[in-house]
Amino acid sequence: MTIDPLDPRLRSWTLTWAEVDPAAHPFDPGTVPAAVHAVAPAEMPPPYGSMARVDTTWPDPYYTWAAELKIGLVEHFGRWAAGWEDLSTGHTHDGRLTPPWCCAQDSITTPERTLDAVARTLLDWRSYLEELAERFARHLPLPTDPRAAFAAWETAVGDLVATAMARTGSGENWYGASSRVLRWFLSAAGVPEHRAGVMVEEAIGGRFRSWAVPTGAEVAEVGEALAVAATGVEAGRYAWPDTWPQNWPSRRSSELSAVPRPARLDSPPVFDALSRWRRVRQAARWSDVAEHVPGPARTQRDGIAEFFAARQEGADRLLAALRLARADADGGGPLTFARLEAWQRAVLGAGEVPFRTTSAWAKGGREWYGYRPDLPEAFEACLAEATDPQVPLPSRAARVYLDVAFFHPFPDGNARAAALALYFVLARDGVMLDQAASLLMTVRPAGETRAAEAMARHVAVLIEQTRRRAELTG
Repeated sequence: MTIDPLDPRLRSWTLTWAEVDPAAHPFDPGTVPAAVHAVAPAEMPPPYGSMARVDTTWPDPYYTWAAELKIGLVEHFGRWAAGWEDLSTGHTHDGRLTPPWCCAQDSITTPERTLDAVARTLLDWRSYLEELAERFARHLPLPTDPRAAFAAWETAVGDLVATAMARTGSGENWYGASSRVLRWFLSAAGVPEHRAGVMVEEAIGGRFRSWAVPTGAEVAEVGEALAVAATGVEAGRYAWPDTWPQNWPSRRSSELSAVPRPARLDSPPVFDALSRWRRVRQAARWSDVAEHVPGPARTQRDGIAEFFAARQEGADRLLAALRLARADADGGGPLTFARLEAWQRAVLGAGEVPFRTTSAWAKGGREWYGYRPDLPEAFEACLAEATDPQVPLPSRAARVYLDVAFFHPFPDGNARAAALALYFVLARDGVMLDQAASLLMTVRPAGETRAAEAMARHVAVLIEQTRRRAELTG
């Protein structure tokens, strides 16, 4: 079965409230185990631990199996079932909020245990939708008086964000689930679907960040912004200064600051991942681990675009940023922070995304990136090296990807920024990988020279495979 990543049956993040409202879609939980067994693809891939660390085959067998399963569930139960995997982002490194299903690579074990995990995850998703329906009913209908409605909107936002976070935790891109719940609530309240998405995005306005639990003040500010948009009532006016000092608390609280802060750590980090990466960067044999592979090398498929399109949330913004990167590559010139920031503004939907000014954390606080005043200048120099023709293209592409990942310049979305930088470097030399999932899904440690060199070799393999398939297809 050929899987199209743009198949609407796979794109759960485009689900509307009308498509998932339990009241409109009757469901018998007792039928789930048998239905899962009936629609599951017969050829289940083996547990991932028994395979090579880097699998360069395409299509990826785990993605294909999970996609075929999702299509089967949607055909059997209805469009609402497309979100069955969406709560899997809630697991944390210390064992909390671990769902029965994480992803195909991590969750496939024996056939019986795997299908049981699928059934339990689908039931968990349905119970989440039913919980949301109950909470929507508590808040709707909204009061007719504008000021009373304003307060009701603020209350609803706080309640619904807390409900979503109770299921997802505060890991990578957790706020996508909260955004969707707010969009659904607006739709249930009678706001047109296209308008609801814009209102929610503008209300959040970059306040929520991956791996960081929002403060009560931040959630309240989102609620206020959404209430203003929904009712037209202006927020209360306060005698606060026009220029807000960075360390002052939010005007909503005398205790909690609303300025960006790193995620709370369970324990202090033991090393600076950025410093380790800079040592590895100097030690790696970039000119030797891969050969020069000049372009063009491309087929009709764009593997990175397909990988972005299959993303559960933010795919449209990512694809828009990819188009910007492609246009910049076609125009030539070096890779600069200004270019990277322009793409990142499209990725995050933000007005500006400056280089960070504090230390940063990622991966649930397990990785720390120190800050010094000279980092922006050092990062710019690294970006300039990405177009040095003396270094083989695979090495340059891998190196710039890791530069962005470990310099961690932005408050959010650095892995996405790294993929865009890699795409630019390859496209500038006429290369467009027709497969990229194995490259972009592999986590690489900061302090291992062999891992960095292996990534360069991996890029070289993917380029060569793309070139061969291009020759075969003419």
